[in-house]
Amino acid sequence: MNTSTDSPNTTNCRDLRNPTVTKAVFPLLYFSVFIGGLLLNTLAAWIFCHISKQSSFVVYLKNIVTADLMMVLTLPFKILSDSGLGPWQLQAFVCRYSAVIFFISMYLSIIFLGLISFDRYLKIVRPSKRLTVQKVTFAKVICASCWVLMTGFALPNIILTNKIPEEKTAADCLELKSNLGVTWHHFIVLKCKVIFWITFVLLIVCYSAILKKIYWSDQKFQKDSSNVKKKANRNIFSIIAVFIICFAPFHFVRLQYDNSRLDKGNCTTYNRLHYAKEATQLLCACNIWLDPVLYLLLCKSFTKLLFEKMRVQRYLGRETSEDRHKKSLSNDSCT
Repeated sequence: MNTSTDSPNTTNCRDLRNPTVTKAVFPLLYFSVFIGGLLLNTLAAWIFCHISKQSSFVVYLKNIVTADLMMVLTLPFKILSDSGLGPWQLQAFVCRYSAVIFFISMYLSIIFLGLISFDRYLKIVRPSKRLTVQKVTFAKVICASCWVLMTGFALPNIILTNKIPEEKTAADCLELKSNLGVTWHHFIVLKCKVIFWITFVLLIVCYSAILKKIYWSDQKFQKDSSNVKKKANRNIFSIIAVFIICFAPFHFVRLQYDNSRLDKGNCTTYNRLHYAKEATQLLCACNIWLDPVLYLLLCKSFTKLLFEKMRVQRYLGRETSEDRHKKSLSNDSCT
C-alpha cells in the first residue's frame, strides 16, 4: 500500500521527508539564528542592566529580553535533535521540555509587545492622565502574572508527556502524550491562537490611535514636522512589521497543519505542511534577532547607552520646546 495516499501515520510519513531539508537546511538556519540571537540578546540584557531609571516601558522591554534569552537557550536542543547529531532520546527531551519553553517564551514576547503598544497609547494619546496601569509597580505585577500564568498552562504539557519514548516515536510529541495530554495540548494551542489575535488587534488599534494623535499634533506644530512624522511612522510600522513577519505566518500555517493531523490527510500534504510549519516557526525564532533592533528604535536611553559603551560619540543638538514635544510623540526616552 502506498503510504503517500494513506492516513498519515506520522512515523511512516516522517520517513518520506527529504533528509537534506530536515537534517541539514533547517538545523543550519536555526544555528545562525542561535548565534545571532545569543550575541544580540546578551548585549541587550547587558545594556538594560545599566539603565537605572525605571518606567513601565522599560519593565516590558526587559521582560522581552528575558523571554528572548530563554528562547535562545532552547535552540541548541532543537538543532542537535533535528540534525540527528544527538542521541534519539534528545528528541523526547525536546518534546517534553525545550519545545514547551520555546513556545512559552514566544507567547510571552507576543504578550509583552501588546502591553508595550497599550503603554505607548496611554502615554502619547492620553498623556494628561496618570493611571495605575502606567506605574512601574503595576507593570512588574502584570509581567510576573504573565510568567506565572503561562508557566502554569505549560506545566501540564510537560507532566502529561509521560509515555515511555521509543526510537521510532520519540520525535512525535503527540505520541508521547497521554489522552489527557493530547486534549490539554489542543486546548493550549487554541489559547495561544487567541493570545496572538487579541495582541494583533490591540497593536493595530493602539498604533492607529497614536498615528492619529501624531498627525493632529502636526496641525498644531507646523514647523519641521515631516521628519517627526517619518520617524514615528518608521517606529510604528517597524513594530507591526516585525510582529506580522515573525508571528502571523506560523499561526496561519499551524491551523492547516493541525487540521491535517486531525483529518488524517495523505502523507504528501502532511509533509508539505510540516515543512511550512518548520519554516514559519523559524520565522518566529527570528524574532530574537529583530527585537534588539526595536530597542534601538524605541528606547533612546538604550541607544545612547549602547553608543557610550561602544565609545561612539553622538552629536546632541539643542532642541526647542516644539522639537521636544514632537520627539516625545515619536520616540520614548525609555526613562
